[in-house]
Amino acid sequence: MAFILVCVYLKTKAKKSITIAITIALILFTYSTWEEYKLRNKDSLRQVVIENVERFRNCRKPQNGYKIYECPECGAKKYVPFTCKSRLCTSCGTKAANDWADQIYHKLLKVPHRHVVFTIPERLRELLRDPRYLKILFSASKETMEEMLVQSNKKKKLKIGMIQVLQTYGSDMKWNPHLHCIVTEGGFDNNGDWIHFYFIPYRKWRRKWQYKLLTLLKKELPKGTETNVFIDRLFKDYPNGFVVNGKRRFEKREGWSMARYIGRYIKHPPIAESRIIAYDGKQVTFWYKDSKTDRKINVTMDKFEFVGLLLSHIPEKNFKIVRYVGIYSRRGYRHMQTEFHEGMIVLIKRSWREEIKKTFDYDPLICPYCNIEMELIGICFEGTESYPTDDTQPVKPPPNINLSQQERMRLIIAVIRGNQNGRGANIENVVSEAVKQGIDKEQVLYDIQRLKVQGEAYEPKSGEIRCVF
Repeated sequence: MAFILVCVYLKTKAKKSITIAITIALILFTYSTWEEYKLRNKDSLRQVVIENVERFRNCRKPQNGYKIYECPECGAKKYVPFTCKSRLCTSCGTKAANDWADQIYHKLLKVPHRHVVFTIPERLRELLRDPRYLKILFSASKETMEEMLVQSNKKKKLKIGMIQVLQTYGSDMKWNPHLHCIVTEGGFDNNGDWIHFYFIPYRKWRRKWQYKLLTLLKKELPKGTETNVFIDRLFKDYPNGFVVNGKRRFEKREGWSMARYIGRYIKHPPIAESRIIAYDGKQVTFWYKDSKTDRKINVTMDKFEFVGLLLSHIPEKNFKIVRYVGIYSRRGYRHMQTEFHEGMIVLIKRSWREEIKKTFDYDPLICPYCNIEMELIGICFEGTESYPTDDTQPVKPPPNINLSQQERMRLIIAVIRGNQNGRGANIENVVSEAVKQGIDKEQVLYDIQRLKVQGEAYEPKSGEIRCVF
């Protein structure tokens, strides 16, 4: 029996509405959406897209492999599944963005920086779908900044620091390639002295960006009259140059927040799941904020069109969407003056356990029965459809289940997330809502216990349940 995924509002005694979140996974993997999309686009679907979607499907699933922890006192086991690290997964994307922000923060010099956004006109966007032309954005922006930050008295280039991140979508998910860059406000001269720039003329900046981009692009395009006319028209139609936004200035102490903001584009899907309003199995509705009017606009489109937009922003393999220039390149980083830096810091990467403790104030490897730390006893790299069946379950599953296990788990997780208030959701409310969705009460209790055993949920206090991710 299929279930309809819509934004459901349930009134409680406190007269507050509860929203069941609609996720990208629910849209892709229900109503056979992904399978049908593959058939419709079998001749044009890229292999890198298929790989990302299939990894996403198995994220934190037994068949993707898992670690096994056991309590040395009572023998209770916990199965911790591997994550997918797909570009479609919001959970994996959040962790990747946090890790990247940590690395960038410790890498930044203790000098002022600018957050610079290099944009292109709409007429150029479709042309830059080709990775050969898309990479020109990086070269053109690099040359633009190097020529803008020049010693005025000596006309010599400085060695600047620049971190470039490619974003290929706008707020409406359509193809809109542009660069977000972290750039030093100055650079080192040939003597190793730091030269600071307090002012960058915007008019010259915009025209310089336009000139560098179109000149490099002209060299790559097929030679001929058509290319010459196309490039000349772009110069004439935009006499003030292409838009560059570089007003955002920040110090080292703000570096993590800025890196985290930009890091969203590295491995995150092109839309936040909180912006998806409704899905009825045929159409998806989401909202975005118009940059010109600053107003929210609702968009309803066919689910296959939505999936097509979603998958179009997965880059090709080995195409680097993050690049480091000058001081921040691998070679330049080794030769930085130490007085501008905090020293060589060994960055300690937080484990999933540390992330959960920091985020939820809960240690997932403490036995709930003995209150002592569990020990790693094994790793399964070739998982199966479910975890080992010899593990004792607190409740036996009732017969005659209409929904598959995968469908039930997704629905119950959505109900838990929709009811989470503060530390957790009331279990009775979760059971009540799940029953209304067509799941047997005993089955709901069994599935909640299973989520706890798998490490996907925990009880912050008696009578409450909360999803770990």
